[in-house]
Amino acid sequence: MRIDRKLNFVIPVETGDGTEVYVHATPIGAEVFRRYHLVIAKTFAMIHQEGLGAIAAPRVAAEMLREVARSMDETGARLADVEQGLLAEVSRLSNVLRPGPSGWEMVPLSEAIKDGTISPEDANEVENALAFFTVSSAMHRRAVLEPVLRGAAMLWGGRVESLSCAEFSRSLPTLTATERSGATAPTSSVPS
Repeated sequence: MRIDRKLNFVIPVETGDGTEVYVHATPIGAEVFRRYHLVIAKTFAMIHQEGLGAIAAPRVAAEMLREVARSMDETGARLADVEQGLLAEVSRLSNVLRPGPSGWEMVPLSEAIKDGTISPEDANEVENALAFFTVSSAMHRRAVLEPVLRGAAMLWGGRVESLSCAEFSRSLPTLTATERSGATAPTSSVPS
């Protein structure tokens, strides 16, 4: 089986006020993989060596990336590079869809964390799940990637999507007036 479509990862997050928002992440590009291939590969190996797989690894993958980076360079330079380079790129490739005044609005993950849409506890869970998605997307053969990601997504209530963030936003249910404090629903939304 050959998977030709781009697989993205969507994680629902319930906010403090009970609103559900969605984190939509795309995989890292080839250039970023080339730069971080060794730390990604060692993290992938560590996940499987420790027997974590799709069940436990999404909860600790970012911490494992950091642990591997620390073990590769005791000066802390590799860890700083992984945090400021790889993990920052993973965050940059992730957007949050949340209810806004005129329907679903898309904001960068970092903005949703900064403005409190996503709590620090939820941000930690999201970061680890996205690190798992990144490592898995980079290391698994394409033929087995989708089942691995679907298994992890099922445990997190998320899903694997071929839709871009904008396309996924259009697939979400139209927000009702009570969900948006009286604003009218956008006409371009398609119910799911």
